[in-house]
Amino acid sequence: MDYGVVGQFFIAMLSILNPIGAIPVYIAMTDNLSHSQRKSMTRACSITVFITITVSLLIGSNILKFFGISIPSFTVGGGVLLFTMALSMVQAKNVEAKMNTQEISESSLREIGIVPLAIPLLSGPGTISTSIIYSKNFHHTFEWVGGIILMAFLSVCVYFILIHADKIREKLGDLGVNVMTRIMGLILLAMSVEMMVGGLKKMIPFLNS
Repeated sequence: MDYGVVGQFFIAMLSILNPIGAIPVYIAMTDNLSHSQRKSMTRACSITVFITITVSLLIGSNILKFFGISIPSFTVGGGVLLFTMALSMVQAKNVEAKMNTQEISESSLREIGIVPLAIPLLSGPGTISTSIIYSKNFHHTFEWVGGIILMAFLSVCVYFILIHADKIREKLGDLGVNVMTRIMGLILLAMSVEMMVGGLKKMIPFLNS
């Protein structure tokens, strides 16, 4: 079992999900809801995040084959997407690839937990892309099991972070949330460059020399 690959996958997914960075949007969307309503929606959100990542990890590559898309080209495309997201995070801007203002205003109370809170605010295109890309690095059963267990743990973390969003926002303040977002964005920026370089090397073998 390659613990390094599993660990990289976990760090990448943590950086992309960035539940702390989603706190301001979460508070704005659930401001008028009771604690029980928040718990219900947050539970739906965390479950949806886990299912989305797991499905992408297990059968995402087969979907690419169906559409005739190679892993190297998808890796480069996913790296570009993550690069733009990471750049927005480093600059403490809203990540447009996740969700826009129109989607927030049109979401109903029943759908907040799944859409747009889980999809695409947390587990959006970047999360799905990264899951598919890293699935090609899992070669042993223990790596698959370890990856899925870590995603379950990450989903639980998402639940507890969001359910205590008010307290976290109060402790960190706007400055603290922005700092955390920028740190996560910097990590993601480096990973996106590695993805693009790795994909290009496979598409153009000459670059390996």
